[in-house]
Amino acid sequence: MREALSALTTRGRAFLAAGGATIVCSLLLGYDALMRVGILAAAVPLLTAAVASRSRYRLRADRLITPGRVGVGETATVTLRLANEGRMPTGLLLLEDRVPYALGTRPRFVVDHMGRHWSRDVSYPVRSDSRGHFTVGPLSIRVSDSFGMIELVRTFSLTSRLVVTPTVHALPALTTASAATGAGERRPRAFSIGSAEDVTVREYRRGDDLRRVHWRSTARTGELMVRREEQPWQSRATVLLDGRLIAHEGTGPGSSLEWAVSAAASVSVFLARSGYAIRLITDQPDSDASTWHDHTQSPQAQTAPVLDRLAAVRPSAQAQLAEAAQAITRQPGLLVAVLGRLRTNDVAELSRALPPGSRGLAMLLDADAWRGASAGRIAGHASMLRTAGWTVSIASPGDPVPMVWRRLGAQLHGRGGPPSWAGSTSAADVERQSAGGR
Repeated sequence: MREALSALTTRGRAFLAAGGATIVCSLLLGYDALMRVGILAAAVPLLTAAVASRSRYRLRADRLITPGRVGVGETATVTLRLANEGRMPTGLLLLEDRVPYALGTRPRFVVDHMGRHWSRDVSYPVRSDSRGHFTVGPLSIRVSDSFGMIELVRTFSLTSRLVVTPTVHALPALTTASAATGAGERRPRAFSIGSAEDVTVREYRRGDDLRRVHWRSTARTGELMVRREEQPWQSRATVLLDGRLIAHEGTGPGSSLEWAVSAAASVSVFLARSGYAIRLITDQPDSDASTWHDHTQSPQAQTAPVLDRLAAVRPSAQAQLAEAAQAITRQPGLLVAVLGRLRTNDVAELSRALPPGSRGLAMLLDADAWRGASAGRIAGHASMLRTAGWTVSIASPGDPVPMVWRRLGAQLHGRGGPPSWAGSTSAADVERQSAGGR
């Protein structure tokens, strides 16, 4: 009863106050008929509160977001299924679903009446211009009586998650990507442990073709050994994202970090569709950095966890790329790095991190250009990376991601070599540049 009285609306409080004032006036003036009017006016909100306090509504609300993962600027649909599982009908209902500000305004629905076994589906669209993980809900319901005297608020505990992934651009195919993925003897074999001979032979089993007997291993082990079937190829690619706060400029969708995140997402999707087993490494320490996503899955299934991680990337307070460099050297394969503003020690770390025999592609962002004034040091850093074996393409604020990717392909194919300033750099030059960088 106390909760119901505290939920009186302005109309209910006005009736209660008017009824009390009328009763007082009738006592002072001696009009019995006026007292009956006052009692009636005050009884309406009190009786409504008593009925509301004893009422037990059994309302159910389920939420479904389709799809649960959308890109920036895409629209998802939120469907609410409402049902009255109790025997008592309800009065006027005002429903409000809690939605983050980035997804739009909070939707509100009005239901005049909920009878027994009543159910209905209502839906509304949500859209975000910024990536991230968003929580939709909980749903709150305001129950009002037929006279508008009481308004009770009930909040469900159910929430749902919507993931808004970065913008993914369609990238042109590169010859180097197909060659590394390729077929035949140009495609590397992924061995587990031991020598190649140990991996490619096994014990004889009934039904094996005797033409597959490996006599050298049989003589060494004393047991009949046969060659294994051809091992499936597994091309691997690492995508490195430099998300340090000191490496980027700008805020919001037009910042250099957003450009880098979109580029990393585009490259990941492109490589997954090209048949690579991919992994994502950032500048932040991550115990799962060495985990490869299964290339036998569909590209959508393989890139889903990568896009989820990229959706949650925020500028980090890391000062160096040492953690990322250590994660790179654990496994060979194709390496694609999306880098922001570098320091000389960062260039040295990346130069040492490139495993022997691995190919490194770098999208180097001219972060200073995002604030309108390029410092000019990016040319020297790009030259030092090229000397260490990287293929580098510099990205400016107005450059689309596919254009920068196409420049990398032009350098790899020999149709567009490095700029004139990107020639060979001697060790003495590197030392001088390092001293100047410090």
